[in-house]
Amino acid sequence: MIQWPAHSKIKCLNAKGKIIAESARSRLDLSDSLMSSRSALVCTIEVSTKASDWTTWNSGNVRKIEDHITYDLEFDGYKVDIQRISKPGKTLCNKPFSWQIEISGDYGDQEPDQDKKLNGTRFKVARSDASVKTIQSTIEKVFGLPRGCVCLLTPEAKKASPGSSIKSLRNKWKNG
Repeated sequence: MIQWPAHSKIKCLNAKGKIIAESARSRLDLSDSLMSSRSALVCTIEVSTKASDWTTWNSGNVRKIEDHITYDLEFDGYKVDIQRISKPGKTLCNKPFSWQIEISGDYGDQEPDQDKKLNGTRFKVARSDASVKTIQSTIEKVFGLPRGCVCLLTPEAKKASPGSSIKSLRNKWKNG
């Protein structure tokens, strides 16, 4: 998975300049934080970092952030259009770099039925870095199941540890 740089501050602002999501700990899942409704969203993202290996907003560093934004949103089934507001150059990375992004659902040739909640819902594969607990609660939410009714199991038919990652559970099944 593509990561935000260490020691990053991320702010997402709506068209009126109001903060709609932020993180000062280099952890922000854009699709989960921004896409709570099915409607398209246009917002501004500002990123700054104090990571020692990120000195200036050169083209390479700007592209890494754009790749992260694209990966995060497209992985969850969204289309994303990124436009740079700031310009790459010698600006220090501890100063915010800004992008305008437009996010919409990727439904292929069909619009979803009004009853279905397809936007941003993972239907194919759980992210390998997600916790077992997160995936269990997501399955419950997507399918309208009661809380606590989903339980992922190990090959030994034991409950998977809620804090373990999906990657480790997959490895147990693959090797077990």
